[in-house]
Amino acid sequence: MEFFNNQNPHLTEDEAELYDRQIRLWGIEAQQRMRNSNILIVGMRGLSNEVCKNLVLAGVGAVTILDYQIVTEEDFGAQFFLRVEDLGKNRAIAAAVRVRELNPRVAVTAETDNLLLQSEEFLQKFDVICLTNCDISTLIKADNLCRKFEKKFYAASAHGLFGYIFCDLKQHEYIVERKEIKSGREDPEVKRTKKYLEYVSLGTALSKNDWSAVPFRKLRKVSPLLWANQILWKFQEIEGRLPIQDEDKDFAKLKSLRDTYLPSMGVEPSLLANELLSIISRNLNAELSPVCAIVGGILAQDILKGLSQKDLPINNFFFYNGLDGSGLVYQVEPEKAIF
Repeated sequence: MEFFNNQNPHLTEDEAELYDRQIRLWGIEAQQRMRNSNILIVGMRGLSNEVCKNLVLAGVGAVTILDYQIVTEEDFGAQFFLRVEDLGKNRAIAAAVRVRELNPRVAVTAETDNLLLQSEEFLQKFDVICLTNCDISTLIKADNLCRKFEKKFYAASAHGLFGYIFCDLKQHEYIVERKEIKSGREDPEVKRTKKYLEYVSLGTALSKNDWSAVPFRKLRKVSPLLWANQILWKFQEIEGRLPIQDEDKDFAKLKSLRDTYLPSMGVEPSLLANELLSIISRNLNAELSPVCAIVGGILAQDILKGLSQKDLPINNFFFYNGLDGSGLVYQVEPEKAIF
């Protein structure tokens, strides 16, 4: 097992020239922080393909891809790092070969042992840990370990026309820049303001059960994907799997969970319509390239924001709805207003 060890924390002349446009955008210090970062991406599917591509091209220091599964024909739908000759090979190892080709300056490694997610020694090596398409139990355990070692944590998934991102940066400091026009000066003055964010863990966010305190007219404006994801996670927690497409028993179970679980949170079940729940459950195993590109692009950009400490990152849920093209951010936290 090899780990990234950057002996030179400063940008070289070649790197400064290569990343010139980015440096002009967010500054050399931000670029150096990204260049010295070590990132773990768990799961190699269409969504994580997009994340890896954007991070490597942006010039992060190192990316480790962890996936224990082998390449099947289904992987060729939305993945662009795999080829027909990779059938039967490990997904992480096969994809890493082509991820490296995007930017030789980034150290790209592959791991195939899923048990490494339970290794404290392994996780401590990284600055950012991003899990894609994982079950809720794995996500909560990984986030708790990240909090123990003060590592930035992301969870994300893209299913059919829908996708979500969860972000836990613990205590995060970032800079907001604003241009101001001063009288008598031709060029605007850049004012930099330091701000702080406090995050909660995924488990804490999902424990929020005081939604009844929010007026119903406001709850109607909340994306139903917030409720749908929690129902899917509850199903997964009980059954040990996601619902099977066109399986009547599974859809009946989803509706039953909605009708019992949402009221326990203080949410009216009618806020998650049967039609939407049906569309989501029928597309859970589908990967659509445009959706992966949108959600993966936003996820990679937010990881870069967290590393560079420039601009406001997601706090803490983002939901993408391909039916209407909306992408909405909600701060879900017990005893905290969502609006």
